Amino acid sequence: MNKSRWVWSGLVALLMVGVVAQPAAASVSMVADVVQEPGDYEARFPDVVKLDDGRLMAVWHRATEHQNTVGTIQLSFGSSDGRTWSTPTPALANPDTMAGIDTRDPKLGKMNDGSVVLTFFVPGGRVYYSVWKPTWTRFTDPEQLTAPGITGGMYSHGGVLALADNGSQVDQVLIPVYTTGTAGGAHFIRATWRASLSPRLLVSGSTKIINNSNPVGRTYTEPSFVQVGSTVVGVIRAEQDGGGSPAIVVRWNPYAATPAFTYQSFTGVLANSHHLLKTSTGQVLFTYGDKAQANRPTVGMLISNPTGTWVKGTVLPIYNSGYADQGNPSSVEIASGTYLTLGYNTKPKTQSASGGTLWVLESHAADY
Repeated sequence: MNKSRWVWSGLVALLMVGVVAQPAAASVSMVADVVQEPGDYEARFPDVVKLDDGRLMAVWHRATEHQNTVGTIQLSFGSSDGRTWSTPTPALANPDTMAGIDTRDPKLGKMNDGSVVLTFFVPGGRVYYSVWKPTWTRFTDPEQLTAPGITGGMYSHGGVLALADNGSQVDQVLIPVYTTGTAGGAHFIRATWRASLSPRLLVSGSTKIINNSNPVGRTYTEPSFVQVGSTVVGVIRAEQDGGGSPAIVVRWNPYAATPAFTYQSFTGVLANSHHLLKTSTGQVLFTYGDKAQANRPTVGMLISNPTGTWVKGTVLPIYNSGYADQGNPSSVEIASGTYLTLGYNTKPKTQSASGGTLWVLESHAADY
């Protein structure tokens, strides 16, 4: 079901009857839906990548609640323009491998050979990964990811980043993870991608980027990375005593034996569950759930100089269902300067005819 209706809406009465109001940012349009989950199910925490053949791949957490339930990872393939999508199926070729376990926050990272690595975590703090290769229709049985130097519960949010080859450093990947507690924080795991060997991700070590309780009461979670030239740029969600705190922007040379991090507190930007997309012009599209607003709606901004100091520019409203538990956007570029972002309506169907829908929202570089 494809739609061309405007999206930015907080008008509950209109949403209840399935009509979406004129958006605050009329340049953003709703161009398709991937799925409307049946009954009480919802399509939460989506991620999307562009495959080497031009198609799009999307995954999401199919569940009746945010947590304390058993959710499964669903998979759909989209046309190159994101207007049509295949019938959703379980992402894993053998779903029984995770039967009865809540598989949360699925994220996608495309390798340099065109393969895709799916990561997710489960309650209790265990991270798994699965692999898809071109011509396949599903992902492999998951393997648990562990790393030296990381103990206790470990969680993931951002997708695996495949680094550009550099001299003898070939097929290297960085896996963003975080740990909880006063000794926890945001980390990356370094591994070698091995397309035809087991394990496909051969872990060589881990590095902590930033430590929790610095200052006291601060937590650092949900790291996500992109590579721009010889620099990896990351954004880390920060919270102070459970409330909003400016996101942390971090940069480093991933080829150095010992990373030297530079940090920036992104003043005025309370970004939750964000996504980073390196665009064809070298800019970064930064989409996130805005904790500075009620219900954490999805917004975005275009970072023109991602390896330098980030400057808050135009903040574009992208999607607001008018209900709690939003955010977790993901974006792709389908043509130069044309972006698609996924957003989801968590409203119960008793309040909104479009409850449980995973939307495709289009914006353009000129909008930012």
